[in-house]
Amino acid sequence: MQAFTIQGVIMAYRGFCSLSLTHTHTLSLSYLGEVVGSGGQRWELQLKGSGRTPYSRFADGRKLLRSSIREFLCSEAMHYLEIPTTRAGSCITSDDTVTRDILYSGNPIQERCTVITRIAPTFIRFGSFEIFKARDRETGVTQSYYPQVHIQEPEDRRARTALFFRDLCVRTAHLVSAWQCVGFCH
Repeated sequence: MQAFTIQGVIMAYRGFCSLSLTHTHTLSLSYLGEVVGSGGQRWELQLKGSGRTPYSRFADGRKLLRSSIREFLCSEAMHYLEIPTTRAGSCITSDDTVTRDILYSGNPIQERCTVITRIAPTFIRFGSFEIFKARDRETGVTQSYYPQVHIQEPEDRRARTALFFRDLCVRTAHLVSAWQCVGFCH
C-alpha cells in the first residue's frame, strides 16, 4: 500500500463580526478540492478540525467530538428539511485529546479530537468576494478566481456583475427565510 499526502488550501474571507469589519478566516478548515460526480454535479470537500492552519493564530485547529456530532446532526437535519447546507460526509474521532474548559469555569478537561469531512456544491461566501474588494471594486474577482459562478450574459462586465450580485442576494434571502422557518439562527 502506497502512502500519500494531501496538501489542503486554506480559504480566507472578510466580513462583519459584532458590527466591525474584520479579516476572518477558516481557523480549523482545510480545503481539499473539488470532485465531479458521474452526473456532472460538482462537490467541494473540506476537513474541519484536522489541525493548525496559517489562520489558527494561537488555536490548535482541532474540533471536539461533542461539537462535531452536533454539526453532523444539524447539517443532516437541515438537508432533510430541504434547506441548502453543507453536508457532513464523515465524522472520525481519534485517540488524540485536547484540553478544553467546557463551562469556562477554570476546570479544563481532556476531550477527544474529531475531524469532519464537509461537502457542499461550493464553500464560496460573501466574504470570499469582500476580501478582494479593495483590489477589484467592479467584479469582486469573480472573473479571475471564480469563473464557474461567473454569469455569461450580458457582455458588459458591470451588468454581468450586477446580475450575479442580484442572484446571490435572492438565493441568500431564500436561505435565511428557510432558516427562520425552522428557528435556526447563524
